[in-house]
Amino acid sequence: MDELLLNAGSNIVEVCSRLMPNEIATIITDKETLEIGEVIKKFAEDIAKEVNFHILEDYEERPLLYLPKEIKKDIKNTNVTYFAVNSKSGEIHKFRGPLILLAIRHGREIHMPNIDATIMKSGMQADYYKVASLTFLITGIASKSKTARVTSPEGTDLKVNFSKKTARWVPDTGLLWYKGMWGNLPGGETFTCPENIEGTMVVNGTLGDFFCEKYGDLSKTPINIPIKKSRAIIDEIDCKNDKLVEELRQYLNQDENSNRVGEFACGTNIYLKKFIGNLLQDEKFPGVHVAFGNPFPEHTGANWSSTSHVDGIMKDVSLWFDEILVMEDGKFKEEELLIFD
Repeated sequence: MDELLLNAGSNIVEVCSRLMPNEIATIITDKETLEIGEVIKKFAEDIAKEVNFHILEDYEERPLLYLPKEIKKDIKNTNVTYFAVNSKSGEIHKFRGPLILLAIRHGREIHMPNIDATIMKSGMQADYYKVASLTFLITGIASKSKTARVTSPEGTDLKVNFSKKTARWVPDTGLLWYKGMWGNLPGGETFTCPENIEGTMVVNGTLGDFFCEKYGDLSKTPINIPIKKSRAIIDEIDCKNDKLVEELRQYLNQDENSNRVGEFACGTNIYLKKFIGNLLQDEKFPGVHVAFGNPFPEHTGANWSSTSHVDGIMKDVSLWFDEILVMEDGKFKEEELLIFD
């Protein structure tokens, strides 16, 4: 087996989840991601006292719009749940959401929707102890800030306000060691639900949910999304790809909060060198992404919810927290932040 795949598997099981010999692991994968599921299984079986393994297509044709009872039963007795699956439209609310909530109630959950060999050989090769150090540093700066400003040469210009009473910044370090924890791998971001955001975001990186698999890298067809009072102005969304605009407008109309900004985030994985057109990794690239829909209220402290969630990544941004310039043209200000090599 490929040495990089094996190193990634070791990173997932031994470092990021810190699976212990007295623990039970449950791996959930699908036919498209089976090789990665098997790599995780190999390392889990070397450590855990018991390993459960599920392939989604064994239960029903995708998209899977419920949590199968067999998977539910295993998760209830599991310390670490590994989710390595190719995302399908409609699964977030009815399948993935309930799975996460159940997994963190009984243990911890390692979430890897749309993980592929490219991610295993790039983002999952990172030193996650160093990623965690930078993530905590940016989280500390952000947590003390009342505002943020984001600009880019492409035309992004956003002004953001944070509520000291309700906003909680959530560091996603890639180190998920304790009961109740969950996060995406590759790791490396910090996020919150902003109190208000105004301006224009130009998504010239990757768009989330099923859009990333369908449309990939958007550098040649960027999407302009105007935002007023934290809501996307749906009728004014603009892009050269008319089909993409149509689908995004439909997505943002799913419920009363589908077009509301639920996440403001800063990617902190300095080991990523290029965008790959896959949100799971691209959102961790040093930069900023904004998501519409579900604000993960159980983590951010938001007092509202949504059944949808779609991230938009902006490349080459400059980012200020209050008056502190932490990133310029997509690169962290190393002197100010004392970033290590």
